[in-house]
Amino acid sequence: MDWPPYPAALRLYAIAEERWPEIDAAYYQRNIIKFSPHRFLNCIYAWCLLHIDPTKREEWDAMLIAPLDPAKKAKPTDAQIEAEGADFMALMGQDLPGKAGA
Repeated sequence: MDWPPYPAALRLYAIAEERWPEIDAAYYQRNIIKFSPHRFLNCIYAWCLLHIDPTKREEWDAMLIAPLDPAKKAKPTDAQIEAEGADFMALMGQDLPGKAGA
């Protein structure tokens, strides 16, 4: 997942996680967490653009799509994969197949 759009998506999700109270307040009229992934990320991107220096926009866009640093990568454990999958499915309002309630 080193090629576009994955680095940008990962970075935008990280911004959303870190700045969620501010982003949620900016979009108080809509529950953007229920948007499709591409619409959600577009909202995060638009929020970011409102908060960066316009003269730094090109630099910021380049950073957003730059390849991820392979030195910072670590292979996730099976427990991490399962927990993240469950979190993702919960976020999407669904249960995991094969689990109770599915």
